[in-house]
Amino acid sequence: MTEVGLWNPRVEIHEEVASTNDLARAAALRGEPAGLWVLARSQTAGRGRLGRSWRSPPGNFYGSLLLRPARPLAECATLSLLAALAVAEAVDELAEKPLRAAVKWPNDVLLGRAKLAGVLPEALAGPGGSCAALVLGIGVNLVSHPEDLGRPAISLRAAGVPAPAPEAFLSLLDRRLRMWLGRWEREGFAALRAFWLARAAGMGERVRLAIGDRVHEGRLVDVDTAGAVLLETATGARLRFGAGELFLEEATVSSSGPSVPL
Repeated sequence: MTEVGLWNPRVEIHEEVASTNDLARAAALRGEPAGLWVLARSQTAGRGRLGRSWRSPPGNFYGSLLLRPARPLAECATLSLLAALAVAEAVDELAEKPLRAAVKWPNDVLLGRAKLAGVLPEALAGPGGSCAALVLGIGVNLVSHPEDLGRPAISLRAAGVPAPAPEAFLSLLDRRLRMWLGRWEREGFAALRAFWLARAAGMGERVRLAIGDRVHEGRLVDVDTAGAVLLETATGARLRFGAGELFLEEATVSSSGPSVPL
């Protein structure tokens, strides 16, 4: 089994591509081993969750990491939580004063209640429900953020943090990811769940979770060892969801600006 935390990193940097995830996926299909980072100065067809677009002007971080976890697909789904945790920690390293970047289930990184970054995992299935390869697409608003998408967003620059070049941010991020991925490989998401929960936005608060056209409401009470979110309803029942879109009460449309949906 390849230990995903101990890869030999290689970095491809492109001026402009359609999508770094697409290039990393093509590399996976060619048999490229784990550890390849694909970075782009800008993207013309960047995407996020649920088929949404990810605006990609120059100056921000757009990167995709190829992994080969050799685990069941269900377990690999928790790697988006792990990646968001690594991004939050890398962001905190940049600030003179602690920012305490937060993570929002399943794949966002927030400053306050404004979106700073998002993670898009895309898997290639192997035999018997295994994960032959996983691409982790990561977008971080370093110098700019969109202002017309309907939810609060922010960049490091807007938060008063000196924004590094994308390559410098990659150095911080890669180090955090290696640490957590090595531990995930040995012990699973359960070993880092407490660290994720310590940064979790909205815990204990009333939230909404949308799955297609259906919306569930309740109090956000936990994320379990499999990476599923738990909501407590007004009757005290606990509902478990492995997928969906989580909305915090304060993260509704406002005049202060929107977030980048991922």
